[in-house]
Amino acid sequence: MRELPTIKVYCKMAPILYKLDGSPAANTVRMLADIIGLELDLKTVDFVKLEHKSPEYTKLNPLGTIPVLVDGDFVLSDSHAIMIYLLSKYGGDKSEALYPSDPHMRAAVNQILFFDASVYFIRLKVVALPTIMEGMKSPTEKHLSDIEEAYSFLEVYLSKHQYIACDEFTIADLSVGATTAGMQGILKLDANKYPRTFEWFSKLEQEPYFQKFAVYGAAALAKTLQLFWNKNSQE
Repeated sequence: MRELPTIKVYCKMAPILYKLDGSPAANTVRMLADIIGLELDLKTVDFVKLEHKSPEYTKLNPLGTIPVLVDGDFVLSDSHAIMIYLLSKYGGDKSEALYPSDPHMRAAVNQILFFDASVYFIRLKVVALPTIMEGMKSPTEKHLSDIEEAYSFLEVYLSKHQYIACDEFTIADLSVGATTAGMQGILKLDANKYPRTFEWFSKLEQEPYFQKFAVYGAAALAKTLQLFWNKNSQE
């Protein structure tokens, strides 16, 4: 009997995402993956045990930030850069809607992504990190006023468009929405002060992917912050 040739089956590995459930940035990437139907191989980083500062992790990302994406031999950090990459490679027919190629619309989306990275998320980070890593007992009045100011920025953006960057839902809404969800454990949105922002955020909260990742993650972050505030106040 003639020997049949061996059939080799190559299985494409899912991109690996190093994440933390309470990380708004990681949850932004997870929401996008859910929307475009991309499977991710999830690896949880133990933040309290400083795994994000380990030699193995900092070899991937010298900044030690979360998330990190590993796609084959390609490594990328920063949730905004990761989303753009995943859309360009795996987004298919959803890529144009979520990250429009029109120069004006793309610039508007980029503007909000840069705002989230350089202004908005920082106001969450300066509360969360000192609480967990440095024994901070509670957010200061300055922290709270800075978050209030950030909410006012969103109100202005949303006075111009139905969504945060333009009149269509884009990845900018995922980024800013996840950060806003994380903020709720520090200072909740006031519907009277920020009606447009409250309406926009409430609309996002109704989406299954937002419930699954951003809302769940924000609850985990809020619980962690409260535990550390209580613990730090007793020491």
